[in-house]
Amino acid sequence: MKPFWSDRTDYLRRFLARDGQWMMASQGTIKVLGFAAVVLVTRTASETEYGWYAYAMGMVATAVPFMGFGAYQAFVRYSVLAAHTKERLELHRRATGWGLLGSVGLATILTVASPWICADLPESASVMRLLAWVTVSTFWMEHVKGLARALNDNKTSAQVDVAFASLMALGSGVGVHLAGVHGYAMAVVLSPFLAALPFGWKLGALRMSWGRLSELAPGFWSYGVHTALGAMLAKAFYAVDVFLIGRLWLEDAQALAVYRVAWLIPLATHVLPIAVATTDFVRNASKHDQGPDIWAYLVGYWKTFGWISVMALGLVAWASPWLLQVFGPGYAEGVDLMRVLLVGSLGAHVLRIPLGNLLSALGRANWNTWANVVVLLATAAGCLWRIPDHGLMGAAQVMAAMLWVSGMLSLGLVVLHVRRLTH
Repeated sequence: MKPFWSDRTDYLRRFLARDGQWMMASQGTIKVLGFAAVVLVTRTASETEYGWYAYAMGMVATAVPFMGFGAYQAFVRYSVLAAHTKERLELHRRATGWGLLGSVGLATILTVASPWICADLPESASVMRLLAWVTVSTFWMEHVKGLARALNDNKTSAQVDVAFASLMALGSGVGVHLAGVHGYAMAVVLSPFLAALPFGWKLGALRMSWGRLSELAPGFWSYGVHTALGAMLAKAFYAVDVFLIGRLWLEDAQALAVYRVAWLIPLATHVLPIAVATTDFVRNASKHDQGPDIWAYLVGYWKTFGWISVMALGLVAWASPWLLQVFGPGYAEGVDLMRVLLVGSLGAHVLRIPLGNLLSALGRANWNTWANVVVLLATAAGCLWRIPDHGLMGAAQVMAAMLWVSGMLSLGLVVLHVRRLTH
């Protein structure tokens, strides 16, 4: 019989061999410096102004995964199947060219549509016109990181994230002092592009072309669009509560700001499963047809990181009154909201995030899309039911429950994938 720690240390050793410590550190840096940036903003701008930003960013964040029509997501998946580095580089150039074109188009649509999208909170429209262009800068950064991962260079991918987080924190502090939440929005837009530029030069990622992707990777666009749709629906999941609070209950922008800040720390804890999923995506994609390996990987994840998640989220729940005070005294009333959302976040840690990313790595992007459609519709229905009578707490309860439900749905789809391999 193996010692209790044997399986866990073996799993961690393999994770670290894939530069997992760099990915974990970079994701942690993003969350810590992002947290610092928000604190700077909330302590400089009023709750009302931050509410304008939160509303605009919630709407833009829904569209961000669809930047480039899934080109950067599909590149990472299909790069695993390329036989030589030369093929991966050519695939990257074509994906960058078409993806950048799509991202500019998406940003233009969001800019033009901002008055209509922000009709319930008109002051947010000017902020959204700036934030719309984060779809272009983030696409560029993700493509540089994707090339690094495709070349088995997770360390460089992590360094891009650290540079981004540092520029974001610095730019946010300067921007909000010079131009309020509009200056903050400008920092959000510029930071990804500036952070990725030197690393893109180093990796040779600055070249692009518009050759046919189907010649190099049949099914590229089908996978990419399904992945982008799935990711967009997943982002919409985190925005539907804000949208419906605005439609059904919103008393003022300050209440919305309290709710969004109560979400910030639970979302920040997602750094753990996201870092693992990002580190292991290429590895899992190469094992897409090996059922026993898929299960061994999942069991290893639950044994190693599952208990870490339980302890970390429990500690955050205990410390929530002090953590929310950091944002300012006006946010202390969000403690109960935050604790409910932390219960839901445990479901994201052990099921929703690792299994959703695993499905994409296994080539089941279309399954992820339909699962996210079901989850989004169910979440909207739950919010329509609970928000009118229970306000912010009703929204938090629905979101927490649906994080667990969506995770269980993803688990069922992974089971279905493995069973199909054996028939």
